[in-house]
Amino acid sequence: MTSSVHHLVIGSGASSATAISVLAARPGHRVTVLDVGGSLEDERSDARTRMSMLPPDQWQDPDLDLVSARATTTGSGSVPQKRSYGSDYPFRDLGQLRGVQTSGDEVNRDVISSAYGGFTTVWGAQLMPFSPATFEAWPVSWRDIEPHYRAVLAEVPLAGETDDLAETFPLLEPRSGLPPLGPRAQDVLARSARHRAALRRSGVVVGRARLALRADGCIRCGLCMTGCPYSLIYSAAQTMDGLRRLPNVRYLGGLLAERIGQDGDEVVVRARELSTGVLREFRADRLFVGAGAVGTTRLVLGSLPGPSPAVELLESRQYLVPFLSRRGVADPRGPHVRDFTLNQFNLLITFDDRGLDTSQVHCYPHNPAIAEALPRVLGSGAGRWLGDHVLDRLTVGFGYLPSWASPKVRVHVRPAATGGLPEVTLERCEDRTRPPMLRDALRRLVRAAPRLDLWPVLSHVELSGAAKSYHFGGSFPHVPAGAGGTTPGTDRWGRLPAWDRVHLIDGSVLPTIASSTFTMTVMANAHRIASEVLAGERTDVTAVPAADHRRP
Repeated sequence: MTSSVHHLVIGSGASSATAISVLAARPGHRVTVLDVGGSLEDERSDARTRMSMLPPDQWQDPDLDLVSARATTTGSGSVPQKRSYGSDYPFRDLGQLRGVQTSGDEVNRDVISSAYGGFTTVWGAQLMPFSPATFEAWPVSWRDIEPHYRAVLAEVPLAGETDDLAETFPLLEPRSGLPPLGPRAQDVLARSARHRAALRRSGVVVGRARLALRADGCIRCGLCMTGCPYSLIYSAAQTMDGLRRLPNVRYLGGLLAERIGQDGDEVVVRARELSTGVLREFRADRLFVGAGAVGTTRLVLGSLPGPSPAVELLESRQYLVPFLSRRGVADPRGPHVRDFTLNQFNLLITFDDRGLDTSQVHCYPHNPAIAEALPRVLGSGAGRWLGDHVLDRLTVGFGYLPSWASPKVRVHVRPAATGGLPEVTLERCEDRTRPPMLRDALRRLVRAAPRLDLWPVLSHVELSGAAKSYHFGGSFPHVPAGAGGTTPGTDRWGRLPAWDRVHLIDGSVLPTIASSTFTMTVMANAHRIASEVLAGERTDVTAVPAADHRRP
């Protein structure tokens, strides 16, 4: 039987892969995916494949050296740019970054991925929902979104365990526990259990990480942060690989969408072939746009009629906080040490009793990039002894603030002189002072330090550059019906007023961004939008005042 409904989807990252899984499961529906589709170089891919078939003690040094190249400083904030199997391909400009500029060196330019699978090819794999209280400011309730969180976890493996964090962030559907934790994480968790009541009174909750990881297969080879040779860390590319085998899904790579719109009851996408420069037109019944928050914002503003206004991106701003412990552990660089190097435990800093105003710190054990970041004087000669003692006491924390306590990122758009996608400038919207919540969070960490033996090194706390967290969006947030504003918002199906068959499904539509992890909510919301569109129904929710849609 000929398919009766045709959907176009832009992108292959987390939101797009999730939406495609919903659309392609409906009988009589077919999906065409338009994607840039950058991939890992053959040499590195072959090395990864060879390693995946062998235990670590049989890996060849040339293969290991090739796939384990580490993060590189780019000048766009304090945190270096990660590598995936030694490659920068998730960040490589295949056309999607042309015309993207920044105002100042502290603003991250690498905000649109060209990779097949998007930024999940290089992410930290943290997987946690927003708290139920976060949705009180959304026109979508926790009851609306929870089944879609669970649907995401039917595809994405979750390694996690019940602990105090579950009071604020429901655990939902874990498939396994975490791999065995390192000695520092074990010590902190043991101390937190002994001092639980006092820590909670001071506003600090400690719990284990939650990771998109097939933990039952983890052998703790230590290569998590550069790319698991056994592909145990989830990527949207894995979901896409399965979807592309379906007869009603057609994947077209090497295409950069430049204009979108609607012609009567048909959606229209004009996309350029990157290999030839030829402009192609695609038409369908509906369009789902998952080009990433900045990619979608640029595409939409360049496609709407009239002059493009400046818009503001919300960001859950990231900060880096190193911790030192008085009690050392075994040298983490020893050949006998086997550890996984993803986030192992979290510190949740709470400012209310609802789980809304929080700052979350993801704490990492040793990995080689940490040793390389130490001052050179600690790596050789007389300073090496001190450097060794620093490393067996050092934990690195990546903290996040909620969007309503973080500076915003302004996006200026202007037509390109040569046509195509408009030019974009990203500009930070703050002075150089630390946000008040960050100062308060650090004070609470200092108060908790004696009980956890985890002392924040305040002289080395760094606020990352604007847009460096990759937890950004909200340029076209879901708003209640009739809400005003200078920049149009979207309805609960991700539709702007100009189009009723074009649906934005990525971070660009999030009304707020909590300090917990980001990707799981983006995926759940995309699943919800696609599911509700196919159902053709709208669920009434209590509207919040229009003035409050960007802040709880």
